[in-house]
Amino acid sequence: MKKLSIILGIIAGVTIAAQSSTLVINNYSSYDAAGRFMTVGSAGSGSSQPYMYALANAPYTRYTIPAGGYTKYDKFDNTGAGNPIPIPGWYYIDPLNSANTGNYPYNHPIITAVTAIDEWMGFAFVLTDNTGYSYDSFEVGDPALSGGFLSNTQTGVNTGVTADWYTITTTGGQITYFQIY
Repeated sequence: MKKLSIILGIIAGVTIAAQSSTLVINNYSSYDAAGRFMTVGSAGSGSSQPYMYALANAPYTRYTIPAGGYTKYDKFDNTGAGNPIPIPGWYYIDPLNSANTGNYPYNHPIITAVTAIDEWMGFAFVLTDNTGYSYDSFEVGDPALSGGFLSNTQTGVNTGVTADWYTITTTGGQITYFQIY
């Protein structure tokens, strides 16, 4: 029985830290990228897993990666204060319990709990200039996590700007990159 408890404890510890990767974002373009930044339950987890959308980061009215912007998010619950491009909170959707659905600050216990089962999924966005004029729209992310993201690379017709979403494995774990250039 003691061995079973130890094994279950190890499995629980691995599951709690199961978010697959750190996310690194680089916007090398001269355009802001504004839109819907999303997470979803792990591949194969089914439609019953919670998913989230990043809330708007000030001074913008929706989640925006400014021109020349860079940030890195290790977990969903540390995306707020102290990040170059903070995510102040998440719109959390719980398909199994709609009473949980709503806006939560990034460090809320619900967001911490979802870290074990959600993954960085993708970003549906438009490129805008400093006047707010939109040039190109993109839907870039991990096609294995969502059928809505048919590609992990797209190039804008009007701007020639390319957006890439990819994951690499290092000795320290997986790192997902989102790059606009």
